[in-house]
Amino acid sequence: MIRMSRPLLILLSLISLVTVLTGCGTPGAPQLPSLQLARPVDDLTAARKGNKVQLDWTLPKKNTDRTLVKNIPESRICRHDGTTLMSGCTPVGNAMNQKIEEPRKGEQPATVHMKYVDTLPRQLGEQDPAGFVRYAVEIMNTRDRSAGLSNQVLIPVAPTITPPEHLTVKVEADGVLLTWTGATVPAPPPGLTYRYRIERSPAGGNAYFSLADVEPEPEGFYLDKTFGWETKYDYRITSVTDVRSQGVNMSVEGEDSEAVAVFTRDIYPPAEPSGLQAVFSSVGQKPFVDLSWTPNMESDLAGYNVFRSFDGSEPVKLNKQLIAMPSFRDEAVVAGKTYHYTVSAVDLRGNESQPSGETTETVPTRQ
Repeated sequence: MIRMSRPLLILLSLISLVTVLTGCGTPGAPQLPSLQLARPVDDLTAARKGNKVQLDWTLPKKNTDRTLVKNIPESRICRHDGTTLMSGCTPVGNAMNQKIEEPRKGEQPATVHMKYVDTLPRQLGEQDPAGFVRYAVEIMNTRDRSAGLSNQVLIPVAPTITPPEHLTVKVEADGVLLTWTGATVPAPPPGLTYRYRIERSPAGGNAYFSLADVEPEPEGFYLDKTFGWETKYDYRITSVTDVRSQGVNMSVEGEDSEAVAVFTRDIYPPAEPSGLQAVFSSVGQKPFVDLSWTPNMESDLAGYNVFRSFDGSEPVKLNKQLIAMPSFRDEAVVAGKTYHYTVSAVDLRGNESQPSGETTETVPTRQ
């Protein structure tokens, strides 16, 4: 039997106690509460129209300590004159952030998109027409603290010109004609140029797309040849200022003219065919006359009609259906007769051209 000393027994008892306590799962060190400093925004965009600048960004989902964002009351809007990067926020407004709902277990936090419209003071463009401002947003917590500024976006402060006061739109055979009057076009300051952008949209829609850029003039016109017949359109003119300053090339949209609606009803026939020729031929005992002419180039051409007359009679259409190709063979001819031919063109809506110039061919008498 081994005898232990009293000090050794006490030591063994302490070791056993520590082992038991360790196995019971005692709580770890207490965690510090989150500071709720949302990560800085990194997707800020800005677009200017007239003197309005629209900012768009996404609220961050996580804080700088990787915890989920729970409460970020507002986004501070920052604007700084010049092209240099901001070191701190010069606030020009605040956007109240949408509430971020706590996600269910296993789900990702919802994405929250934010929007803010700032009005540029007109005097900025008057004082420095080729100048710029920078925008940023700063996400503030309940203690009015942030983790820093977002990415910064450069916007020109250049003045924009007014669009024409009076815009008219008229459908013609070869296109939709836009004419305008009442425009004021000042001389642009150094570093700036002005232009008009001609735009079109399906009637009642907002999906305008650019047709052309033209020099701004007090009175002017533009012919749209890319339209489709039997369609409703809205047309407008937007002024654009191009800025080339301090190594930066950017464009700013001004205001839009009043939109003018038009319906492109097709009442215009194709051009009359040209170059009509007739040639008599005979294969064996079967005589015929071959006709050919220069093809029409209209995009909505449906086909052609062929007319024939003889001995002073009224012209008679020879084809039952429209002829797709610019040629036709007349096999119903009689020896000894002289025939007169003309051709007309027809579009998809049934508009028919004037008859072409007449051509004549005689079928010789059989020997």
